[in-house]
Amino acid sequence: MRRAGVLLLAGLLMLSSSGCRRYAGMLPYAREIEDMQLMQTLGVDGDGEQGVAVTASSGQWDGQAAQVVSGEAGTISAAVLSMQAEGSSYLYFGHVGQLLLGEELAGRGAGECLDYVLRDVETRLDTALYLVQGGTARQAIEAAAQDGSAAGRLEAMAQDAGLLAWSMPRTVNEVLSDLTEQGASFAPAIQADSSLTAVGYGILKDGKLVGWAEGEAALGINLLQSRMDADVVELPLPDGGTAALRVVGARTSVRPVCENGTLTGLRVECRVDANLAEGQANLEERSLHAALEKALEERESQRIRAALELAWQLDADYLGLLRTAALVRPWLKDQLTGRDTLDGLSWEVSVTADLQRSYEAR
Repeated sequence: MRRAGVLLLAGLLMLSSSGCRRYAGMLPYAREIEDMQLMQTLGVDGDGEQGVAVTASSGQWDGQAAQVVSGEAGTISAAVLSMQAEGSSYLYFGHVGQLLLGEELAGRGAGECLDYVLRDVETRLDTALYLVQGGTARQAIEAAAQDGSAAGRLEAMAQDAGLLAWSMPRTVNEVLSDLTEQGASFAPAIQADSSLTAVGYGILKDGKLVGWAEGEAALGINLLQSRMDADVVELPLPDGGTAALRVVGARTSVRPVCENGTLTGLRVECRVDANLAEGQANLEERSLHAALEKALEERESQRIRAALELAWQLDADYLGLLRTAALVRPWLKDQLTGRDTLDGLSWEVSVTADLQRSYEAR
């Protein structure tokens, strides 16, 4: 074994010294870090009927403005390669943490962009995905670079996602998995302004943008995903004041409804935990306590219904309801996951609220 190892090493040394370039493209060339520009955000827009326009941005370092470069070609790979000629440093995309897709391109189809991240040797599947509503990815990246960088703003938004009850970060890997398994998915939506304002979610079906979930529907998505870490619901009090209830958690389950062994619908059950954050309300008064809990249940139920209505309207199971229900009733898996449409299924929603004083909240 030792002799075989020595011979193998000798063969490799001879191959490297012989000038043979057959395997030269397997690994990227080594470069000094000071000769590289680390790109952190990548944006893709449509360019004509088939082409793409790619915009890349670095982060903001030591007070220096973010570097923004762009390129156009028939494919993302060719556009990225064309950008290498724009600067004196090699543009490295292994640090890209956010992928932005313009609304027009996403409507045309996001599949090629997601596939690029899957196949490229530098990009990563844990890259966060964002859809730009009412604008292009280039506009969003350039607007953010005027006072900071897109990477800085989006990273801060992702860290504060628990405080932004309508915005949940999603990765390319998560969206790709959803599209493969259930044919639809969702991704956070932003505006093409300097703050990259969060505006809910974009709904993808068969890889294409088919609608937006905003306002109540966006909050409903987070409730259905059991990702409600912080939200304030304002409710009127009998004396004319206002109570501010802070929602600190949600646990949602989806169960199939059957008649005579045949799937007829889905039942969504959600438990919401909240505490009284503000307001002159004595929760020891049982009638008042019960009235506030009921009002909170109605409000959260409306939000869940808005998200479900969007799924049925678009006929897109972007929330993975059928797959989730199959985990609860595995013997109905074929009926649930074998469906390619939500049409013909009914749905019902049940919300239970547990309201406590702030110092008693779990």
